Amino acid sequence: MDKKEFKKALDNILSQYGFQYINKAFYHDNEEIITVITTQKSNYENSYFINFGFLIKRESPEVKYPKVTDCDVFGRFVLECCGKQYQSVDLDFFANETLSAAAIQFIDANIKPTIECGLSKYFEVNPKAIFVASLKAKRYLNL
Repeated sequence: MDKKEFKKALDNILSQYGFQYINKAFYHDNEEIITVITTQKSNYENSYFINFGFLIKRESPEVKYPKVTDCDVFGRFVLECCGKQYQSVDLDFFANETLSAAAIQFIDANIKPTIECGLSKYFEVNPKAIFVASLKAKRYLNL
């Protein structure tokens, strides 16, 4: 898979979940949070990381299109394929179908529940994420 195919596959996947591509990132906006997903090219391999973040709208009402690093909670996709976990998408290894299946699995387990049920759901699914959450997020959730 080349870079263009990778970006198109990711766009096709994320658009199914209501994400829109704006300013080199994918955004989903609901009443509580803005979810952002970006790609990051590896400096060492022919691979990309897929990063995500959740911004609490009430805590940052002026921000419409946050960067992942602006978010109150952020992380990186971990894709499962062939019994192994990958933190990056190696374009020489991942086929379009493999990427789609792994990304959908991650989104369904981590991103979709957070969008549907709120930020507290993310910490139920990923309890260790509380250690990297911003102080604003911890206060917002009374943690």
